[in-house]
Amino acid sequence: MIRSLSVHTAATTPVFTTDQMKAFLKVDTTADDTLIDNLVQAATESCQVYTNRYFIDTVVIQYSDKWEALSSLYKSPVDSVTHVKYYDSDDTLQTWASSNYIVDSSYEPARITLAVDKSFPSLSDRANAIEVKYTVGYGTASTDVPEGIRQAVLLCVGNWYANRQSVITGRTATELPLSSQYLLDQYKVQVC
Repeated sequence: MIRSLSVHTAATTPVFTTDQMKAFLKVDTTADDTLIDNLVQAATESCQVYTNRYFIDTVVIQYSDKWEALSSLYKSPVDSVTHVKYYDSDDTLQTWASSNYIVDSSYEPARITLAVDKSFPSLSDRANAIEVKYTVGYGTASTDVPEGIRQAVLLCVGNWYANRQSVITGRTATELPLSSQYLLDQYKVQVC
């Protein structure tokens, strides 16, 4: 089962502002503002990859070749599905009516299943025959993100800010700290 994912609309709100992170790091100069912002972004992205989630609302498009791939959507938590489109047996792009399917977002990873007495339409024999556009994230504000995730991001930034060398004897400076991994493990979603 071949699937792929692309970000359609990325989140614009950071999990932490520069001032919030500087307060956490106890930094009172502006000299490292760009570095701190970059570390927040890198830590957020790393934590998102580790958990298979997006924290702030992000619109993604998942592509697949077969209907079976809808049994799990790549990213969590799913807020809403904008559309399911597919190339029919005539290789014409169609929008599948939402009355044909159910979005089960109570299950993680979320999935799309058939509605009662519905069936999957025939597909074109092409790559990426199905396109699902959906919004994932906890909300539009950084305060919507669970505190455990926020603390994991803080710990990553704190560790990376204090250990800026590319190599530290005995460990890699860019890996997630164990304390962050511990916090994030409860949010980790496995996608098959």
